[in-house]
Amino acid sequence: MAIQLSRRILGQSKMSRLFITLWVLLTIVDGQPQTQGDIIDSTSPPTTSPVNDIIDTSTPTTSPTVTPSLRPSSLPSSIPTLSQAPSREPTDRPSSSATPSQNPSNVPSMSPTLSFTPSAAPIQYSRPTRVDIRYIPWNELDPENQKIAMNLDYTNTTWNKYGANPIEESSWEDLTTEQTGNASLLGYDMKSWDCWINHYEGYRWIDMGQPFIQVLQWFTSLGWDIQSWTGKKEAPESDFKTWYELTSEERFSAAQLCYFRMTWNEVEVFSNGGF
Repeated sequence: MAIQLSRRILGQSKMSRLFITLWVLLTIVDGQPQTQGDIIDSTSPPTTSPVNDIIDTSTPTTSPTVTPSLRPSSLPSSIPTLSQAPSREPTDRPSSSATPSQNPSNVPSMSPTLSFTPSAAPIQYSRPTRVDIRYIPWNELDPENQKIAMNLDYTNTTWNKYGANPIEESSWEDLTTEQTGNASLLGYDMKSWDCWINHYEGYRWIDMGQPFIQVLQWFTSLGWDIQSWTGKKEAPESDFKTWYELTSEERFSAAQLCYFRMTWNEVEVFSNGGF
């Protein structure tokens, strides 16, 4: 028994020496002596943190990467991405281009363009229909119309001479209710009275261009302005001319203000045999 036990121990010593010899040889081949603590367990999980010694390339890749880079650059690319397709949402600021878009939208803008200058086109104007009874001599009026005219302060003399009755200096709005009632019986309304009787002389200059008047352009063509209209300077030259002394343009403007030769020259109806 003692001989067999000694042989078993001796055999284990040889095996131990062989194992140590092989371990030394492997260490010399690797060039780095290792200790038992340097041996890494193959069953350990992989590291989750990225490697710190990543080297950035100086040239871009030919194809895009699937995942974003770990270190994005702080500067954008030198050439922007061009696209012919319109953006889904409008930009915060208008484009710097002065040329209009090639495909204008069919929907108007939310707010209109504001301008303090008038349009170049003249204001549309329609002269009211003339009331012919005013141009009939007094002695040819029937008694009923003579009475109506008398209620408007007309007499034989003031009826037969244009502009002689002070009531003709008043606009329709300046007449009393009784006066507008009698004028209506003669066939007048606001538009026809203000044009054919008053010739808009009862209006303020600042009211001439209002939508319900629209005659400023005709007075301007005759040489009037706010200074002459308010008496701060002399009336324009056209105001001292007879009908045929007016230029063709001035006569046209005067006609739009419901003047014609007899009323412009303020002649007497009776002595000239009517109009």
